[in-house]
Amino acid sequence: MKKSSISLAICLALASSAVLAGSVVTTYDLVTTTTNTGKTSKNNTNAYAGLNWSMGGSWTPSVVLGVFRTHVKSDGDTQGANLAFHLNLAGGIKPGKLKLSYLNGKEDVQGELGIGYDFLKGAPLLGLAVNLPFVALGANGYLDGTIDPFATLH
Repeated sequence: MKKSSISLAICLALASSAVLAGSVVTTYDLVTTTTNTGKTSKNNTNAYAGLNWSMGGSWTPSVVLGVFRTHVKSDGDTQGANLAFHLNLAGGIKPGKLKLSYLNGKEDVQGELGIGYDFLKGAPLLGLAVNLPFVALGANGYLDGTIDPFATLH
């Protein structure tokens, strides 16, 4: 089981590195749907897979599977949502987190405010992050006062 977890992490890391090395973004998106609503805006739905490192945990990343749904106006103003499910790889594959976040900002940079549940800690969470192309940096806070910074490649 440990070998399969490590193999999965390596495969996903290699797939992510190809994206970061400058390959075409559409090869990375699992599903992309764009709807033009006239000259003033467009709606995007992108499914993605990524890797998440928690700074308070081990160096083994979790796998993130998610969907972005955004509404982008012609001036670049962007609003939307991000639904993300994390699979923990450390110590075997287990559900990690489930988080739904509100996105607001510009087309290439958004702030993120999310709520979710951490299955490993058995606790609800509140997340704050900044989304950049292919990267999110942020922190999840818990009711016991702990804060868990993270970095995600998506």
